[in-house]
Amino acid sequence: MSSTAAGANRSVKPRRRGLKVAIGAAAVLAAGWFVYTTVNIVAPSQGELDKRVDAVVSLAPQSHRLPMAQQLVADGVADTLAISYFDHDTPQIPLNGTGEPVPLEQHCEQEHVVCFRPADATAGEAEAVAEIVRSESWNSLTVVTNQHHTFRTRFIFDRCLGKQVDVNVVYSHRDYDLAGTVWRVVYENAAMFKAFYDVAFRC
Repeated sequence: MSSTAAGANRSVKPRRRGLKVAIGAAAVLAAGWFVYTTVNIVAPSQGELDKRVDAVVSLAPQSHRLPMAQQLVADGVADTLAISYFDHDTPQIPLNGTGEPVPLEQHCEQEHVVCFRPADATAGEAEAVAEIVRSESWNSLTVVTNQHHTFRTRFIFDRCLGKQVDVNVVYSHRDYDLAGTVWRVVYENAAMFKAFYDVAFRC
């Protein structure tokens, strides 16, 4: 083997080792992030349920979220309830948590209730809420979502509403079987990639 070929071979080996180290480090970081995110998806910390705020915001879909938001308002944590909904979000829920279930439109007719249709879920809701916050001069919010959506909701709302607004995220409990929990973990981990994009280019 010529001295030139030997020298080239020696220079390739460090590059290969460096590539392996970089790949290994990236794999460790990815695994660490997956574990961290999964723990926060499955077992997020509950927000302050008795914290006094300017408004309670119930994120769509409303089936398991609006009843909790209504209860928080009834408990006196806020005077105003903001409800996010889409045209396809059509559950019937009792007014003020009691009585016969009624369409969401009837909730929007209640005093001290603000309804809004965001462009899309979570990031779109954060954008819409930010506009309402500016117009109403709110300084603090309690945002109601469900358990597995809490981590992503906090990430997006904290960045889209900024430090000027105190955002308290709470969640309603919803029972999932093992398959449902696994699906939510996979979905929410994947959705975090979109969340990074949203906070970088939309907020």
